[in-house]
Amino acid sequence: MVLFRTLSALIAAAALVLTLRPALSAYFSSGNPGISKEGISVAGRITEEDARYHSLSGLLAYASRDNPDPVKAAERYLEALRRNPTDSQTWLAVSRAYRDSGKREEAGYAALKAVYFDRDNPVLIWEAAVFFLLDGKTGESARLFRRYLSMIPGDQENVYSLCYTMGVAPGDILNEIVPQAYAFYQRYLRFLIANRLLNESLEAWEKMKRYNPGREDFLRYADFLIGSGETEKALALWKDFIKRFRPEEAKKEAEEYLSGDRIWNGDFELPIENGGYDWRLGRSGDVRIFTDRDVKREGDSSLSVNFDGSSNPDIYIARQIVPVEPGRRYRLNGYIKTDKLTTQNGLELEVSGLLCGPFAVRSEPVTGTNMWKEVELEFLSPQACRTVQVGVRRERSLKFDNRISGDAWIDSVTMIEEPGT
Repeated sequence: MVLFRTLSALIAAAALVLTLRPALSAYFSSGNPGISKEGISVAGRITEEDARYHSLSGLLAYASRDNPDPVKAAERYLEALRRNPTDSQTWLAVSRAYRDSGKREEAGYAALKAVYFDRDNPVLIWEAAVFFLLDGKTGESARLFRRYLSMIPGDQENVYSLCYTMGVAPGDILNEIVPQAYAFYQRYLRFLIANRLLNESLEAWEKMKRYNPGREDFLRYADFLIGSGETEKALALWKDFIKRFRPEEAKKEAEEYLSGDRIWNGDFELPIENGGYDWRLGRSGDVRIFTDRDVKREGDSSLSVNFDGSSNPDIYIARQIVPVEPGRRYRLNGYIKTDKLTTQNGLELEVSGLLCGPFAVRSEPVTGTNMWKEVELEFLSPQACRTVQVGVRRERSLKFDNRISGDAWIDSVTMIEEPGT
C-alpha cells in the first residue's frame, strides 16, 4: 500500500510538472516589463524541447539595439531547428544571421532550406533570390526569380529592373528569368520598350514571334523601332504585319508599297491601324474624324472631318510616318473637299522631318466650300533623313474669330519620288 501511494504521488508530481512547464514558460516569455530577454532564456530552459523559445532567443540576440550579435543569434536559431527542422521562417532567420556574420555559403544553404520547406511562399522565394543575386550567384537567383514571377506575375517590372540594375546579362534575364509563356514575353518586351532597350528587345521579339503576337504587339513594337531610327527593321516588321493581318487587297497594296507611291492606304480604303506605317488619326473632343463611305473622290471611301465650331484646335487630322531616301526630291499630292469650312486656317498638307534635322514644308490651307481641290507640294529630304512625317493638319489660328466649323474630306494622297534626283 505504501509503495502504491508513493508511485501515485510521483505520477501526480510528474503530471503537475508537465502541466505547469508550458504555463511557466509562457509566463516567463510574456511581455511583462523586465523579463523579456531573461524570461525567454528561462522559458527555454524550462521547456527545452519547445523550438519557439530558442527561436525567440535568437531573434532577441539578432535584433538587440545596443549590441546585435548575429553569431549568437545563429546558434539559438540552430537550437530551434534541432527541435523543429522544417520551420522555414527559422531557416530564413538563420540565413540572415549567417549572412551578417560573414558566412555566405552557410547563409545560402539556409536560404535554400527555407524555400525547400515552404515552396509556395513568394516572400521566402523573393528574399532567397535577392540574396543570391547580391552574392553574384545569378544562376540560382534566376531560378528562384522565375518561380517567384510564376506566383506574382504583377511584380515583373520590379524583378527586371532589379536584375538590370545589378548587371545581370540581358540574355540571362530573357532565357532564365522570364517564364516561358506569351503573357510574360509580352510584358517583358513592354518593359524593354518603356526603358528604350533596343538591342535587348530584338532578341525578345524573336521569342515572341514563336507565339504568334497579336495586332497590338506588332504595332507597338513597330512604333518603337520607328522611334529608334531602325527604319529597315521596322519595314520588315510592317511587311510581316501585312502578311498576317491584312486581307488580300491589302497584300496587293503592300506589293506596290515603296515601289512607287510611298503613302500607305492613301485612298483610305483599308482599316486604319493608328500605328506602324499606317495613318494615325488625331483626337479631340471638338473634332470628329471618321472614314466616310458616302463621300469619296474615287474608290469606296475618303477620310472625313467635322469641326463643331466650339474651339480653335491645332490638330493633325491624320499623319503617317513615311520612309524616304536622304537627299531625294519628292512630290506629295492629295485632294481635299470642303463644305463651309470657316477661319483662315483650314486644312493643309505638311511634311516634316523625323529623327533628322528639323524642316517643315506646308501647302496653302483650304477653306470655305470647294469641290475636290488638288493640293500638292515638293520637298527635298534632308541628308541623313530616312523618315518623314506626312500630315493633314489644321493649324491653330491667332485671329480673333478663330473657332472653326464645317466639314472636309481627304482622298487620293500619294507621294512619289521625282525622277532624276
